[in-house]
Amino acid sequence: MAQPVIQTSFNAGEWAPALNARVDLTKYHAGAALLRNFFVDYRGGATARPGTRYICATKDTNTVRLIPFQASFTVSYILEFGNGYVRFINNGAQVLSGFVPYEIASPYTSANLAQLKFAQNIDTLVICHPDFPPYLLRLITATNWTLAPIVFGSTITPPPGPTVATTLAAGTVSYAYIVTSVDSSGQESAISTYATLSAKTDLRITAGTNTVSWPAVSGATSYNIYKAEPSYAGAIPAGSAFGFVGNVTGTDYIDSNVAPDFSQGPPIVQNPFSGSGVSSVTVTNPGSYGFSGPEAVPTVTLSGGGGSGASATAVLGVTSATVPLTGANGYAIGDTITVTGVPGLVLTVNGEISSYIYSVAVTSPGALTVGSTPANPVSQATTSGFGIGAFFNLIWGVTDVNIASPGVNYGAAPAVVFSGGAATATATLGAASSGNPTVPGFFQQRLVLAGPSASPQQFNMSQTGAYFNFDIHSPLEASDAIQGVLVSGQLNTIKALIPQPQGLIILSDKQAWLLNGGAPGTVVTPSSLVANSQAYNGSSDQPPIVANDHVLYVQSKGSIVRDLVFNFYSQVYTGTDISVLSSHLFYGHTITEWAWCEEPFKIMWAIRDDGILLSLTFLKEQELIAWAHTDTQGNFESLASITETVASGAVDALYVVVDRIVNGVAVKYIERFAELYYPEGLTDAWSVDCALQYNGAAELDFTGAAHLAAEEVTGLATDDTGVVSVIAPFTMSVGGTFSLPAPPSPATGYTRVTVGLAFTPQLQTLALDTNEPTIQGKMKTIPAVTLRVHETLGLEIGKTFDTLVAMKDLVVGNVGSATNERVTDLVTSDAMTRLDPSWTVPGQYCIQQSNPFPASILGVIPQLSVGDTLK
Repeated sequence: MAQPVIQTSFNAGEWAPALNARVDLTKYHAGAALLRNFFVDYRGGATARPGTRYICATKDTNTVRLIPFQASFTVSYILEFGNGYVRFINNGAQVLSGFVPYEIASPYTSANLAQLKFAQNIDTLVICHPDFPPYLLRLITATNWTLAPIVFGSTITPPPGPTVATTLAAGTVSYAYIVTSVDSSGQESAISTYATLSAKTDLRITAGTNTVSWPAVSGATSYNIYKAEPSYAGAIPAGSAFGFVGNVTGTDYIDSNVAPDFSQGPPIVQNPFSGSGVSSVTVTNPGSYGFSGPEAVPTVTLSGGGGSGASATAVLGVTSATVPLTGANGYAIGDTITVTGVPGLVLTVNGEISSYIYSVAVTSPGALTVGSTPANPVSQATTSGFGIGAFFNLIWGVTDVNIASPGVNYGAAPAVVFSGGAATATATLGAASSGNPTVPGFFQQRLVLAGPSASPQQFNMSQTGAYFNFDIHSPLEASDAIQGVLVSGQLNTIKALIPQPQGLIILSDKQAWLLNGGAPGTVVTPSSLVANSQAYNGSSDQPPIVANDHVLYVQSKGSIVRDLVFNFYSQVYTGTDISVLSSHLFYGHTITEWAWCEEPFKIMWAIRDDGILLSLTFLKEQELIAWAHTDTQGNFESLASITETVASGAVDALYVVVDRIVNGVAVKYIERFAELYYPEGLTDAWSVDCALQYNGAAELDFTGAAHLAAEEVTGLATDDTGVVSVIAPFTMSVGGTFSLPAPPSPATGYTRVTVGLAFTPQLQTLALDTNEPTIQGKMKTIPAVTLRVHETLGLEIGKTFDTLVAMKDLVVGNVGSATNERVTDLVTSDAMTRLDPSWTVPGQYCIQQSNPFPASILGVIPQLSVGDTLK
């Protein structure tokens, strides 16, 4: 007599054939031989996957990649990166500018897309690629996005041309000061040029004051002043040490013998990713400007050298002054004079005749960075003596050149060309970097850029809270930028960065590392940085997925999916192979892209290199690791998930790019997986692919499906009395118009029509086993099977897919054997069907959904009879 045997779930997913003899494993009894277009519900059942909704065609048929952009819980976009462009999708529709898709230019070709890696911080997306400098994609409004290379460095510019005036008498001591700007975010600029004094008495032993002055800088909230040790050996040389002496909010600083604090040095500007850039420009001939009339500050062009992007600005200062002998009197040698309209210029009387000025020397040249030189002659503004009435003719020259951008990839120093005035200068290159970073991430308020092509073990961290500033100080400060290298016996190419409570997980192609300040959760600083190796299983290029506290990644040696989790007892990250029970889905293939959809079903979706879509239901705390696979009439090419709010609540919406052949032409469509949510029953079902839906007044004629031209389609139609029927398969017209036959009276037309491409969910059970004593190898018959289903209709069942019969308990109009009620809509109950009573050894059976209906199989209860011997 047949006895019922229950399989309570499919929590082990699609079982690898190589494990078919492992009936000793507990998970065997929760597996399936085939889960095609089914996925495992995290509560245990096997559910037919949803269909997809057609969103749009891609711009062209070149390779595209979908990238998620989640600015907040309620603001999300799917980015369509294509061949030289980016388009945007929001809430299931293309973002339009007027009546056309909004689009911005991109530097990436289709061939570059697979190597893009990205990290997001609210409204900005940092994008890395080995052949490009890091880019920043920024959301301003839905139809206003920017994509540009990151400008590294401080957000504030240094003060141009600071000067210093003094009350000190002539002597043998030289002084030098530098000034930096500080903005509202606390970022400090690069240093200014030196403000110098020479041949003066020693301020440390002689009372006096040096007054440092500079032009105001737009955006500066204060200024830091640094001072070198006074020198008895001549001018302060370039590269000298400077110590902090003060911070002011104005544009003058008075030094009355403040000792410099060399424990607080000025910033050292560095860009670890610039390639060879211009580090400085030295003026070799200042030229001559402004004597015959006002002259504009010359522009500076840096050209040649094989690189790009370097730019600089000129600073004009007064190089000499002459004195028209008219009307001036009351002057003495040594008097200092400032001039009207020329900030920072200081002249000293060198010679006089009966209190008339005969000659002056330029003590401080002043600084002019914009505009034009003043017309000669210019008048005295103030003097240290009693003279009045002096005028001067000024001759200007280029006294300094400020680097606005160092540029990148110079093989030789570029030529420096001024727009006029005969000035000349030479450029000097800085040290070359290790190339473009390939992996971005954020950790402890720092931007981390890692894996430059020429030093794949290297990582660089920005200043704390200043994501694009990689400057340091001498000596180092805790908030300074950090550069480090993974030290290992083999070259480790960094593949991914994942911030975790214990520190920053760095995945390389050889192993996993944990980087922190020396203990789990501690802060990293330039002087407190430790990277310890963890699991010795390398990662591929696919970005890891963080599911709760587990990190999922594709192993570098083949398509093996592993998880990584912190072990609080051993204090290291360890993991397991979570693809071993379904290894047949991976062997000989690679994973090209994947995405995590936590809600509502806790599924990771992954595209295989042959266009098959894999699903992993992952709920590790319940020991639920279940793989299945999905196909469609075409190949899956790309995917991404974002959070969207729909009728059922907040969900992680899955978008895919599918390569299809439509009307004999290759196309690429962007589609969105529909919701499995049926508040109104079967009419809410969406179980066809690349589909569109009509909702409105009763109609028989429909338009708008040209994207399905000449393809066989099916779907569901709900008439105006609420009756739902299957649309008999038909070939869509080339123009996308179609008509449905009139429904039975009293209905007059259809108020909801969902039409698209069919797909077939199939499930096959494993060979039956009832534990000890084993029934493996024995003849078995299954005369009937009961399915426990949820919101299901229209399944077929049989011992093979060639011998399927309709499950009568799941046919509208029939009376359910378990409920004794007529089936009118989706069924949540038991459904029993009698099968061919033939005997087989495996004792397997097959279930198929041939209609565009939902199906969720919670468990299976076959009636089993076992023979004694093989026959």
